[in-house]
Order: sequence, then structure tokens, then C-alpha cells
Amino acid sequence: MAKVFIATDAFKRAMPVSGKVLEDSIRLGKIRGIKFTLYVVQTIILVALSVVVIFVMGDATVTPKLYLPMASFIAVIALLLLITCLESFFFRILEIRFARSSSARHLMAKNSIRRAIFIAAVTGILAIVLIVPSIMGSVEKASRTTIIVTASMDPPSFYSSDPLALMDSTFVRVNGETGLQVYLLTDQNYIASNGVMSTMFAYRINKGEYLVGADTLVIDVPTGNYLKFRLVLNDMDNLEKSATMVIDKSISSTFTGLVSLIMIAFAVANVAWIIYLIPIERKYSAGSIYR
Repeated sequence: MAKVFIATDAFKRAMPVSGKVLEDSIRLGKIRGIKFTLYVVQTIILVALSVVVIFVMGDATVTPKLYLPMASFIAVIALLLLITCLESFFFRILEIRFARSSSARHLMAKNSIRRAIFIAAVTGILAIVLIVPSIMGSVEKASRTTIIVTASMDPPSFYSSDPLALMDSTFVRVNGETGLQVYLLTDQNYIASNGVMSTMFAYRINKGEYLVGADTLVIDVPTGNYLKFRLVLNDMDNLEKSATMVIDKSISSTFTGLVSLIMIAFAVANVAWIIYLIPIERKYSAGSIYR
């Protein structure tokens, strides 16, 4: 029986490749290596910044009270992610340029468009949520704290912000019987007064308005530091008189302002990236094996 197959070493030899393809493959590998290294370095920087922003600049504490100012940290993270996003555009352009086939270029462009659509949609929605006053107002209204206080009770306490510094206590609104006196004190001054009402009167933060009348008494709460406050109700004639105190809160301006601007920048950058990629995706779609 005659042989129909002759063994040769042809299958052992590599398929011939042009110098251009080989050169592009090497460049593509280098680009991805640089991108990976850059992302690792940025991750390390992000961890370092988290320590600096939260614990050094933000005076964060874990004991005796938890306080982790995340508003500024979230803004820093958002900014670094935006920079990383813009860098990824540059690296993707290089990868498309040095890809070895039209199919690879088409697939890269197509995947990038899908990713950009998702990012633009998410960041756009977040920007709308942070900017629209009615949405923020409903969140702030839901976070109000209402306290019913009598002069015989221990003065209620509250902090100038939540432990993550995302919401600030801005006002205390007091309604009650005419003649009641309300003092806002720091917890430190309250302890230092040793229960003496005249000393509390001298230490009070609300130097102007402190008498409850027919209208709602509004007391401004100092912001900027994570402080504990006390609300002292004073009526020596009748210790059973009561007042209703509502603590109004607002979302941190750092969070709503700076983060919303970064979210808008995210959305705009990704929409521009989509517009840039559409002609490239169409150009290589004809010769691509992917659909």
C-alpha cells in the first residue's frame, strides 16, 4: 500500500511572520506592561493618600470615638479614578494602533465603547443625584433628629457631624412654652460647668437667641470640627416643662460639590471617548471575524 503521507519537519517550523507583526506584538506587550506598572503605582499612592487625608489631615480617630472623615477621601478617590480613566483612553489608543489584526482592533474598540457607555450612565446618574436639590433635600429631611426634652432630664447630646463626615448638623430648631431658655454648649464646657446653670449660661454658644417664644427658636451649630454638643433646657420654675428640638442636617458640601463636578467630568470624558471610538469601530468592523 502506497504511502499517502510523507513525514517532514515542516510542521515543526514556526509559521512565518512579518517583521511588522512581530514588532507590533512586542510594542503591544510593552504598552500593557507599562499600563500594569502605572496602575500598581497609583494603587499604592491611593492607599498612602487615604492615610494622609483621613488620619493626618482629617484628624481621624478610632478610640474613644469613631471618626473617619470620608467626604474628602471620596473626593480624592474620585479624582484619581478620573485620572486613571483618562490614562486608560491613551493606552487603549496605543493598543488599537499596535494590534495585529482588524478583528483585534474592532473588538478592542467595541469593548471600550460598551465600557464607556456604562461608566457615562452611572456617573451621569450620580451627578444628577448629587446636584438636584429636591433629591438632596429629601435625604436631609429624612436624616433629621427629633428630641423631646424636659428641664429635669439630662441634657441630650449630638455631634457636629456623623462619624464619616458625610452629613453635618447645621441647625437646632426649638419649639416649646414661652420663657424656656435653651443653651447650646460643647460637651467639654458642659462638664466644666459642673451643673451650675449660671456657668452654662456664660459658656453657651448661642449668645444671641436663647429664649423660646411664639416663633421657632433657631440655633446655628458650628461646623468644621468633630465636636460633641449638649442642649440644655433651663426653667427653674417648672422642671416638667418640655420642648421639642429638631436637629437639622445637611450633606457635606465637599461631597456634593467636588464629587458632583468629578462625576460630570467622568460622564463628559466617556461620552467624548465614545464619539472618538465609533468611527474606529466601524472602520475595522468590515474585516473583523467578531460581530
